[in-house]
Amino acid sequence: MHYDRLQATVAGFAGFVRQDLELHVKERALQLLKQIEHDIAANRMILPSLPEVAVRVRQLLGNADCSITALEQQISKDAAMAARLLKVANSSIMSRGNKVSSLHHAIVNLGFSLVGSLVTQMAILQTMSKSRDVGRLEGFVASSLRISSLSHSIADQFDHLDPELASLGGLLHDIGKLPLREYLYSNPEFSMDERLQFELILHPYVGAILLKHWSMPDVLIQIAFYHERIMRDSPGQLPDYIDVVLAANLMHYGTDQGRYRAFRNQPIPALQKCLRTDRLAELEGSIEDRMEMALALIEN
Repeated sequence: MHYDRLQATVAGFAGFVRQDLELHVKERALQLLKQIEHDIAANRMILPSLPEVAVRVRQLLGNADCSITALEQQISKDAAMAARLLKVANSSIMSRGNKVSSLHHAIVNLGFSLVGSLVTQMAILQTMSKSRDVGRLEGFVASSLRISSLSHSIADQFDHLDPELASLGGLLHDIGKLPLREYLYSNPEFSMDERLQFELILHPYVGAILLKHWSMPDVLIQIAFYHERIMRDSPGQLPDYIDVVLAANLMHYGTDQGRYRAFRNQPIPALQKCLRTDRLAELEGSIEDRMEMALALIEN
């Protein structure tokens, strides 16, 4: 799927746009979408970059010869990131009562997969923090961390899913809102209502572009692109990663009111596949444990 040059049509666009929006709003959004594509290509809309340490760590972990020493040397170049990794390693869920006093020890205890996920998440949170809209950013980060924790806990119920990948997908699913928000607010032609509408409609597409720009795995790009298709029904009886993040998103925001109220009392396939009634109590406990670890990524 070529997210960087997606050829959208009004008909196809309606597949992931709220059905209660008027046609002229969808058509204007489509025009804006094409303008955004053009402005990105012409470098008039600059996509944010990931911090260099995260890029290097991802490259190291992609190498079969990656060593603990090499990871330690790379992560230690960012003192704040190294300190937060130590804090996670000493959280109650990870430390098992044993104090972790060195970055080397933290990497050993956490393992390469979790270290890679945490470094990427910290880098993304660092990128988020550069947004000019500080007031809305705090709510955005809090929601992203909660949905990330929910995604991890849901995926952990299923042997065929990687909870860390689901967690990263939960953190990134709305990432397109940040550059899109900057773009919309730099254009005085849009009213406040239009900015909010276009942010809701277009953020899945812009998120997919941004994640492709960051060379993220295709599954994360798909999560960003499809997570607002609420009635999406994936093949088979087991959930995929899009189902997991979609379900986590709905669990966080609810359907009684707000943006998803149109889906209240509807049988949503992703929720039906993800929420195993025999493990709901266990799910609730694991969410709180995961939130403790997530908060260690942002608290000083």
